[in-house]
Amino acid sequence: MSFESFEPPAPHPRPSGAVTPFRQHLRTSAEAVIRRFPESLRSEIYALSFRIWRIDGDERHPYVAIGYNTETQYGQETYPEDPGEARWNYALWLLDGFEMLGNIPQDPVGSPLYVDEVKELGIWFDGDHDFLTMDLPEEEEDELDARSDLLRLHFYDAVIDLARRLHADGCLTEIFGRPLPVVVFDMDCPGWEIEATRAANPPEPIADFMAWQQGAIYESAPRTEEFLIRLDAEWLEYFRAMADVLVTRFGVSRAEAVARINERYAAEELQPMGKDLLGHELPEFWAYRLYFEPDSKGTLPSGSLESDGDLRTWAVRPAPPRDSAAWTLTEQP
Repeated sequence: MSFESFEPPAPHPRPSGAVTPFRQHLRTSAEAVIRRFPESLRSEIYALSFRIWRIDGDERHPYVAIGYNTETQYGQETYPEDPGEARWNYALWLLDGFEMLGNIPQDPVGSPLYVDEVKELGIWFDGDHDFLTMDLPEEEEDELDARSDLLRLHFYDAVIDLARRLHADGCLTEIFGRPLPVVVFDMDCPGWEIEATRAANPPEPIADFMAWQQGAIYESAPRTEEFLIRLDAEWLEYFRAMADVLVTRFGVSRAEAVARINERYAAEELQPMGKDLLGHELPEFWAYRLYFEPDSKGTLPSGSLESDGDLRTWAVRPAPPRDSAAWTLTEQP
């Protein structure tokens, strides 16, 4: 399934309006955690790690470990064949001993704020979290499964918003003297770190991270015609329609339109049309997300000419670098 974590077409449990008490707690506490990093390591730290996990697999008890990786750790793990592997693969990073925030005993202030928030959103549930091993009616099992998914999405969104805010407030630049990348990942969802990290950071700090990740993806990606994705006839028509939107509405070349699509969707495993979340929206919806950057609140134009207003107020997302393997078509003069 295509996992659109940040702007899913289904209703998303994102609180609206003012920052919620739980999100404010994350911001205040995460900044304090980062300021407690050893001052002697600040010049050594080249990336922050936001590692998401949950207690005993229970989505009601998620946490984020606020950590980092250092040049020294990178030097100990690197090997000539692929130096980017040690630099950007979190499995080779420092992972243990970092402070954690969320609905866990180690965060006694944040836990009740989290529970209050998800209860207000109507996605909390009581009882045994391991409901898939229980003999429940199918309808009840489906409901609990859906609530668990929403709880995961909710916490993902909160952590990504936390990283965005640390950048926007200038906190990281103040502490480290430069805007470090924040790599957001969940070991229970391998591959998601690419989209999570892209959504959590401005483009510049994560340029090297994205280049290495996407290079690895492009190398092994299946291909259907011009797209680095395995597509049946329906999906091929859908993605070509997405490229048409980029060409006709924004004036990019066909080669750039396809490159933008490949950069985002390379090697996605799509379900049949009608079952995959991607196909629940018109191609315009996703094309706009390929062309524009999210605003300070993480929102993007919807592709609706009536509701989007003046598109000149939105920043344009940079196209993939010209030497990227995402460019499968030749730019016409």
